[in-house]
Amino acid sequence: MKNFLFALAALVTFASGAQSIVEVTYLDMPATKIGRFVELHKEMLETMNGDQRTSKGHWVYRHWYGSGAAIVIYEVYDSAEDCVNDDPLAAFQQNVAKLPEEERPKMVEKFQEWWSHYDGHWDEMRVLDMENFHVAKENVDWDKPFVFVAGQYNAENIAEAANAYMDWQIRPGVADGPIMGGGVSSHFKGAGLDIEVYQSYESLVEFAKHVESGSAGDAEARRTFWSNIRGQHSDQIYLHIGHMENGVFNLAGPNR
Repeated sequence: MKNFLFALAALVTFASGAQSIVEVTYLDMPATKIGRFVELHKEMLETMNGDQRTSKGHWVYRHWYGSGAAIVIYEVYDSAEDCVNDDPLAAFQQNVAKLPEEERPKMVEKFQEWWSHYDGHWDEMRVLDMENFHVAKENVDWDKPFVFVAGQYNAENIAEAANAYMDWQIRPGVADGPIMGGGVSSHFKGAGLDIEVYQSYESLVEFAKHVESGSAGDAEARRTFWSNIRGQHSDQIYLHIGHMENGVFNLAGPNR
């Protein structure tokens, strides 16, 4: 099964290059529970560090506008094989076993409370070619509650649509506009549509300015993109909550 997943990942991507696998998890919870979830999430992730982990990036966002889940988590891996082999539970159990005996029940209780937030969750896996379908400005400070905008679409020609969106929106928006970083991923497994386009902005004001300006880019690329789009789509606006950095869940904002 692992070999099948690894082989399939290479087949479904729309371009060659440094292909990463992104596992996206959607959590639906009342807004009043988000604060407690983030508190627990930080502690659980930091207790899940260990040799059993293969994740290369972990980014958490909260919903701001649209009809999506309250929380979305993007976990990045170098390959489908790494994604399958990742074992956060084994790392957690190993680290809990190192705690003083009287502290272990409390940690297990926190784990159970944290895991209860995953009730009713759904997820998907996506392929992201970091060399050809992801660009970012240099020296960006990602330690802030930046705006993350994501849209999913079904496309008649996935490769053509992805390249067109990069030429229309992402590359010019990063080079000369307000986009901090962005790209296009393709669907691999689970829920989700053919492609997901994403952009990050310094603030909601910068995002609004970009939308108001018409997001000017290559007009021919714009026509090519929309001519490929078929059926349903979804658009979401999220705010960055935090991400893993050197084994620590770094909450968005200075000194957090």
